[in-house]
Amino acid sequence: MSALQDGLIWTMVLASAADRDFSLEEIDTMRDLVEHLPVFRGFKVERLPKVTEACAMALASKGGLDKVAAFIRKTVPRRFGETAYALACDLIAAEGKVRDTEIGVLDLLAELFDIDSLTCAALETAARARYAKP
Repeated sequence: MSALQDGLIWTMVLASAADRDFSLEEIDTMRDLVEHLPVFRGFKVERLPKVTEACAMALASKGGLDKVAAFIRKTVPRRFGETAYALACDLIAAEGKVRDTEIGVLDLLAELFDIDSLTCAALETAARARYAKP
């Protein structure tokens, strides 16, 4: 069990929950990313519901956003900041519509990992391109 992997999953849950709706498309996207990306090698996909639920419970608690941000900061080393940001972009892009609350989450992650605006724009553009629908 890797704290890094849990932190990255919490990042995706945070991005997904920003619009107060955890859609089936987002759940499928998260599962697909966990099953296929190298950073999740060794993660037991059966743990995904437990990890996502833990994040959702933390978010719903008093001071939830601060708790989740602190967990992400503690478990995701800075060198994986761009990875975390890209995963958040993927979850947001999977639905095809970006809401102000989701932009707020991206801003929080950019600040948390000290990611410059050009890198953020590149990661956002790449996610839009990957999740473009005909």
